[in-house]
Amino acid sequence: MFNNMKIQNKLFVTIAPLFLIGVIALTSVAYEAAKQSIVRQVRDSKQLLLQQVSEKLESINQSMLSVSNIYYLNPKVRDWLRSSPRSTEYEKYRALKQVIETVGDTGNYFEHLKYSTAFIGFNGAVYSSSPDEQGDYDFSEELSMQERITDKNKMYWSDTYLHHGKNVFSAVRYLRDIYTGEDLGLLVLDFEERLLFDAYKNLTGVQLMIVNDKGQILSARDESLVGQSIGEESYFLKLSPYTDGSFMADAEGENSLVTFRTVPQMNWFLIERTPVSVLLQDMNQIRNLIMFAAIAILIALFALSYYLSYRISAPLKRLVGSMQQAQSGDFNVSVSVDRTDEIGLLMKKYNTMLSRIDQLLTQVQQENELKRSAEIQALHSQINPHFLYNTLNSIRWMAKTNNVAMVNRMIISLVRLLRKSFRQDQERITFEEELQFLSDYIFIQKVRYGDKFDVVFHIEEEVKSCLTLHLLLQPLLENAIFHGIEPKDGNGLITVSAWLSDDQLWIEIEDDGVGMDPDQSSRGLGIRSVEQRIKLHFGEQYGMKLESSRGGGTKITIRIPAIKQNS
Repeated sequence: MFNNMKIQNKLFVTIAPLFLIGVIALTSVAYEAAKQSIVRQVRDSKQLLLQQVSEKLESINQSMLSVSNIYYLNPKVRDWLRSSPRSTEYEKYRALKQVIETVGDTGNYFEHLKYSTAFIGFNGAVYSSSPDEQGDYDFSEELSMQERITDKNKMYWSDTYLHHGKNVFSAVRYLRDIYTGEDLGLLVLDFEERLLFDAYKNLTGVQLMIVNDKGQILSARDESLVGQSIGEESYFLKLSPYTDGSFMADAEGENSLVTFRTVPQMNWFLIERTPVSVLLQDMNQIRNLIMFAAIAILIALFALSYYLSYRISAPLKRLVGSMQQAQSGDFNVSVSVDRTDEIGLLMKKYNTMLSRIDQLLTQVQQENELKRSAEIQALHSQINPHFLYNTLNSIRWMAKTNNVAMVNRMIISLVRLLRKSFRQDQERITFEEELQFLSDYIFIQKVRYGDKFDVVFHIEEEVKSCLTLHLLLQPLLENAIFHGIEPKDGNGLITVSAWLSDDQLWIEIEDDGVGMDPDQSSRGLGIRSVEQRIKLHFGEQYGMKLESSRGGGTKITIRIPAIKQNS
């Protein structure tokens, strides 16, 4: 359908899609750039918010270190934890009272942290300032943390766990004798998860999670997530090598922007996930503006492409009109040239072509006459009266000797030879047919010369289906017999070889006859006509090569294109 369209329409349907693709690409790039800009701004904004939350959490951590240092260095707490179980009740009560007073004084100073204090002495003494623990000292959860503390000189932050119906997390530290280094017990500072939530609750549009290094969610705006683990999530596994950053990832089945920051002293991660759909909800207005501009540009470009196609095709239409007149045989028609571009050059060349058509037609006629003359010359060199006289004379002598079978075979071979020689219905035949013709010719000559010569064929099988010129090899074979073998003392051998190489057909005829001088190598009978026929039929790049020396035999190599019979 495209081939049958007018050139103006072809130009339009070719140029217009290019404009369309260009505009779509441009708008896509613009939209993508705007989207990336929004993502970048959101990412920077999220990082700033996470930094603020991280600073609040680090402040909490520093306060807890201060609280723990107070108890770590307090001699009353150390004396109570070192007290013997054999102490009297009064001594135990007095020591505990001093600890309670210390806890109260410290708690008043750090009242804003809303924490409770618990001591778990390795001597069996326990105490908790939490009203929920009074009379019921169940510190199994706190004691289990002891196994996870690898550095007794640092504070350990626990996972969030449910305690008396509330989400609680703890800061745990070893209490040791500052003089002997003896482990005295554990200091447990319990906090409600609410303390972490207060660090980011006022941040609007932020779905923040506080996660420890194992992926346990310590705090989240969605309270149902607290205590769950994201340790196996692919996006969480990307966090550990870095202190902060952001990236796109699939989170809960939706492509999201993941922004994170570490709280180094607490070994926590602040993670904020924002779905891309939420990020780009403000892109609708920008998208509509870009689409409106793209449609307007496309309309203008389509109009421009139509105008350009018309301007380009108009002179071509004039050229086609002139060609239609020239088709009727009027070669005096020319086109006015009013431009200097490629179309103008085409018009100029067209006018030059018209003026030379008559010369070309004359030249073609001359070449056809030359070709026909070469054909006639080739035929004359193949079957001449001298050959017929010798053949018929041989038949006459065989008839006298009553050699009927040989006479019959000679006549059949001569008839086939004559029929094929004068066949003019086609110029090209298969190599196999040419070999049959040579067989008849060789048989007739061997009857005349007896055992004077032998002919050996080396023909590749695939060569037999290739096309060659009719009566191409016979004059060369005749030249080898008459001018190579016949003058030689003794018998001679002629070898005919043919093979394919690089889509070309190579034919070689070699004899071990008397040969000839180099200056006589191009004057053999039929050789010039064969060379001329090859070049006329197949082109100047093909032909034959003759190698000969006096007493050294003759070799003729022919190169023509390999043309299969059915191609």
